[in-house]
Amino acid sequence: MRAACRLIAGAGGPVIAVAIDGAGGAGKSTLADAICAALRGAVQAIAIVRVDDFYRPLHEDVRVALDAEHGYRNYFDWIRLRDRALIPLRAGKIASYRRYDWSTGELGDRVTVKPAPVVLIEGVYSSRPELRPLLDLAIFVDAPRDLRMRRMSARGQNASEWIARWMAAEDWYLEHVRPADHADLVVRGF
Repeated sequence: MRAACRLIAGAGGPVIAVAIDGAGGAGKSTLADAICAALRGAVQAIAIVRVDDFYRPLHEDVRVALDAEHGYRNYFDWIRLRDRALIPLRAGKIASYRRYDWSTGELGDRVTVKPAPVVLIEGVYSSRPELRPLLDLAIFVDAPRDLRMRRMSARGQNASEWIARWMAAEDWYLEHVRPADHADLVVRGF
């Protein structure tokens, strides 16, 4: 656990970057939204960056051929997340990036995120080792696999082959990278 937050003074003052990591369906988005609601009056603003916006456009043949480790390494474009969102927001600057369009499988609309004193990076792989130097706090949301599966199915994610590949990559991440071991706080999913 880190002893203290590294407050980086940007254009608008200190910035605290918080990763909210965990497997699909664990409750990361719910936690991010709850933090936003709880802190709304306490800080001027909170910026949320959704890791799902950084899913990497890949041809389906390439995606299907990825094993679990390569799925972890390639499903999400962490370099684009770092360079287009996290670094600018940490510096108190506007982040601008194109969001992954899940319906077309390509990069879609441009998203602009204004800098804020608190930046939440919400999504699986958000506390991966390459991003940790830019984080002040890492929260890992843990939930049982059966609950996560029910939540993903309720969202309409019923393609069992896709879910199996997705979860295999997450399982590899959880087992080999062990984000919960590096988190400052582990919470039960809600």
